[in-house]
Amino acid sequence: MSAATLIGCDRPLQEEYDVALLDLDGVVYRGADGVPHAASAIDHARAAGLRSMFVTNNAARSPQTVARHLTDLGIPTGPEEVTTAAQAAAALVASEADEDTRVLAIGGDGLREALLDLGLTVVDTAADAPTVVVQGFAPTLGWPDLAEAVYAIGAGATHIASNVDATLPTERGMAPGNGSLVAAVVHATGVQPRSTGKPQPEIFQQAASRASGRNPIVVGDRLNTDLAGARAACYPGLHVLTGVDGMAEVLTARPEYRPSYLAADLRGLAQAHPEPHAEDDVWMCGQARASVRGNTVVFDRPDGPVPLGATPISIDEFRAAAAAAWAASDAAGVATVLGDVPALTLTAD
Repeated sequence: MSAATLIGCDRPLQEEYDVALLDLDGVVYRGADGVPHAASAIDHARAAGLRSMFVTNNAARSPQTVARHLTDLGIPTGPEEVTTAAQAAAALVASEADEDTRVLAIGGDGLREALLDLGLTVVDTAADAPTVVVQGFAPTLGWPDLAEAVYAIGAGATHIASNVDATLPTERGMAPGNGSLVAAVVHATGVQPRSTGKPQPEIFQQAASRASGRNPIVVGDRLNTDLAGARAACYPGLHVLTGVDGMAEVLTARPEYRPSYLAADLRGLAQAHPEPHAEDDVWMCGQARASVRGNTVVFDRPDGPVPLGATPISIDEFRAAAAAAWAASDAAGVATVLGDVPALTLTAD
């Protein structure tokens, strides 16, 4: 894949790629509610020939349950179009299992079903002498569940986490994710688990293979999982601003977290994406011009220079700003050359 900066695409992304590996929470829905424009954007992308594979770090629900939820939101989906972190965790356990392997599943029905689907022996408590503890998110998990994990790991079981996301977006805002619950077990045991969900590349590679994708694109809202995973899998990534990470986080992103494309939401799949390019220290994207002066981004507009945060910016100004900020950071050899990035908004469509 290209260097850790934005790339260009002269035609709509939904015509350039054959399958979109779509995150769910924060991209397609927030809890029970659909993200605005998501259903229609996916419908248009499918009509243009872009297949959908939904890839989630949420291990609580089975692919069948996720597919029903998407269908209820106006996105007709079959379970074969869903890849979960539970499936990735089960695949890892199965690849290393022998006849003595017994798995304690700490999570929702989706995790247990994924393990059973691969023929693994699943036990209910630490008293059953599990050899592996697999921990995935479920909103009903409590102290007794975490205690069973601690007992089993203390007795010698290995620890695998479906993902280590600290938070997850809901219709009410950010809530503790699986990583927060995993942290409680780690704090009690001192044992760091292996993680099989995003940003590990295997879950994306598994999803692309299941979709028969030869030219996939990853779509996500979280830089350190969705977009880091895209880079780890050597797939281009589209970052959308409907979930966890906003424009400030993008502008200050480390190289391994940077997306290849930027869009406000999933309607970006139907758009061409101009590639930013530099002339001296000024980065241009379409009619937008941005440069880093001191420790802030400044836009060169017809009526004069405008500092970052002074007014809403266009999507092309966002792209130019990201390219300028990343280039300056890389040249300086630091994570970011920017100071505190103010609250930013995009101009209206």
